[in-house]
Amino acid sequence: MKYSPEMYEQKLNEFFDRHDPLNKHLSSKIAEKFPERQEDVFNHLTTVYAKAEGTLEKAMEEDIILTIPPKANTGVG
Repeated sequence: MKYSPEMYEQKLNEFFDRHDPLNKHLSSKIAEKFPERQEDVFNHLTTVYAKAEGTLEKAMEEDIILTIPPKANTGVG
């Protein structure tokens, strides 16, 4: 997956519209922080929100959302 920066942010907005509208403001921050890790970002968000689906009574904590696992064999995010 390789979206343009604008489309990447739009897809993040759509994700947050569906799953956590209160954190939609993080879309631009995520797109800026992880421009080359789009697939990792969506996999992470899908996993995080799948665990919480149906139990979300308030916005997901920002640090959970922004903790994208490191790439294999790099030790960094």
